[in-house]
Parts: sequence; C-alpha cells; structure tokens
Amino acid sequence: MIPDQPEGDESVRFSLTFSTDSDQFFRRCCPSCGRDFKLEVDEADLVTSLQPAFRRMGLEIGAEPSAENPAAEPQYLYCPYCEHRAEPSETLTSTFEEYLKRYAMREYLLPKVNAMLSGFADSFGRNSRRSGGLISLEINFEHEKAILPPRPISGPEPPDMTIVELLCCGKRVKIMDNWYGLKRCPYCGTDVALC
Repeated sequence: MIPDQPEGDESVRFSLTFSTDSDQFFRRCCPSCGRDFKLEVDEADLVTSLQPAFRRMGLEIGAEPSAENPAAEPQYLYCPYCEHRAEPSETLTSTFEEYLKRYAMREYLLPKVNAMLSGFADSFGRNSRRSGGLISLEINFEHEKAILPPRPISGPEPPDMTIVELLCCGKRVKIMDNWYGLKRCPYCGTDVALC
C-alpha cells in the first residue's frame, strides 16, 4: 500500500492497526529500567510517538534526515517506576518496534525495490544486443518481483496490570500488579501520592 503522493512530496502516510488491551490501554516500556506500563490510547499521542520511530527506520535505510521544526516543544513521558523522563517514541516496546519495521518493509520498502528493479529490467528489454564491427555485446537482465511477506500483526495484548486514576491530570495509567511505589505521573510529571 503505497499511497499516491504529489510530485516532490517525500512524506509517506501509513494506516496501520495495533493491539490494545480490552480497556484500550497501549503498552509502553521504560528505556531506563525496562519495566512495562500502559497508557490510555490517544491518537495524537500515538502519532507523536510513531513519527520519530518511522523516521529512525528511514535513517536506517538511507533516507536523508529532515529538518526538525525548532518551534515544536518535545513532549515527554515519565516512567511510573523509576521516574525516568523519555520522549514517547523511546517508550515503544521492542516487540512493537519490530512490528513497525516489518510493516514498513512490507508496505513501503519492498514495493519500492520491486518497482525500481522492474523499471531497470524494462529499460534493457528482454534481450539487449548491440553489434557492429569486431565486438558484440549482449546484456540480459531479468527481475522477478519479490513476493511480499505476510502482513505483520500486532497483538493480542493481554488485559494485565492495575489501573490507577491520576488526580493531577485526570488520566489513567496501568502499572504492574502490587506496585506501590508510584511517585510521578507518567503524563505530566507531577508528584503523585498513593493511598
């Protein structure tokens, strides 16, 4: 699924599905302590989280980095366990990042490679033969389109962890069962007191 793009527009738009638990929470992982927690699904927050992840994947496959908007304030999430502050894209689980890589490979990169190599093969024709004088040259190039792997699936997400309602911002978070050391709101960074 490579969407139509205006000429000169290098942005790519994806429509992907991902798994949440039955309470509509999305799993995160602290890059510092490695513990999982879950935040309520918010489409705007997920877009903010996924754009840098796709950008990092683009950098891995050779795309040029784009100029960042200097006026945009970065948003942060706080780990409910160790209070580590990180950008939302840094709190994606390794399983979800692997899903994003497989998705981008299947839906974007492999179709681009197939189109490029098919165009290259077509430029030669099936057999391109040049002769004249003493030297004869024959070039054959055939390309069979790579078969796309199965579309990756995200989930299912287990309905684990305990829901904690935060009074500071009115949001909810899921933390590990029997964890009583929550001191900072993952969303706004405010100190939290548990009863």
